[in-house]
Amino acid sequence: YLREHDANCARGRQARGLRRRPLSGVGDDGHGRFLRRYLEESGVDTRFVGVDPRYRTGLAFAAIFPPQDSHVLFYRDPCADTQVQLSDLDVETVLNAKMLVVTGTALAKSPLRETVLYLLRGRRRRGALNVMDIDYRPMLWADATECLLYYDLAVRLCDVLIGNEVEVAFAAAAVRLSGEPGGVGAGREQLVGAGKPSQAELERMARELLDAGASQVVVKLGADGAMVITPEGRIQAPGFPVTVVNTLGAGDGFAAGYCAGLLRGWPLERCLEYGNATGAIVVSRHGCAPAIPTREELDEFLRERTGRA
Repeated sequence: YLREHDANCARGRQARGLRRRPLSGVGDDGHGRFLRRYLEESGVDTRFVGVDPRYRTGLAFAAIFPPQDSHVLFYRDPCADTQVQLSDLDVETVLNAKMLVVTGTALAKSPLRETVLYLLRGRRRRGALNVMDIDYRPMLWADATECLLYYDLAVRLCDVLIGNEVEVAFAAAAVRLSGEPGGVGAGREQLVGAGKPSQAELERMARELLDAGASQVVVKLGADGAMVITPEGRIQAPGFPVTVVNTLGAGDGFAAGYCAGLLRGWPLERCLEYGNATGAIVVSRHGCAPAIPTREELDEFLRERTGRA
């Protein structure tokens, strides 16, 4: 299956009638040719998906058992998508795009992370909309100090932050601890706590992220739906009950749906509902990008569940 955040979201927003260009790279190998062909056949513009003859396409193995607790093993050190540089892109096109969505995984390796930070900073100066899926995966980082530093830099350049409870806790810790003695060699419990944060703790951490420059902090709550915290307050939308087959790609599906709503100028309540519905459909199917519904499928799902699309 195709499984990469930018590719999944690209297909998700393309399926909703929105133009999406993923910024990524693949190797000059069978996996890379398959991925580019799949995206092109899905109607996604692949002009910024480069082919690198030096490195192989990134690979991940997923164990989907039980369905609610998938385990992923990554082969990304090094791989082609971590090598994307500004010279591979039409920088002005990226800086002028209506929205740029980045993932925390893109910060783990050079030169991709420097490329991402340059684009985020340039767009912030122009007042363009930057979205970050926090996507905290500690196994991809050499040490906590490096991880905190780059997350802190990126979080402060983004308008919308999306993550589950643990990821939001980590992003807040990055803002709070980067450059502080407490961040050096910090372990997981020091960064995100022993378990999931409470509602009050989540709201406090979201306020820290708003103070750092975000305008929306979107928290994915699994089966309980999602909420968004803004300077004006908190909005929450319930999830949609489904039979879970595979949780891989659910977060990417949610992000694709939520961002599609933002691009259309919808109220935040409807953006949350659209994201929740997309994620619910994804977990009821096998696969990642192939599981992301079309706009017609999503509208039909919402009509059945809510009486409206």
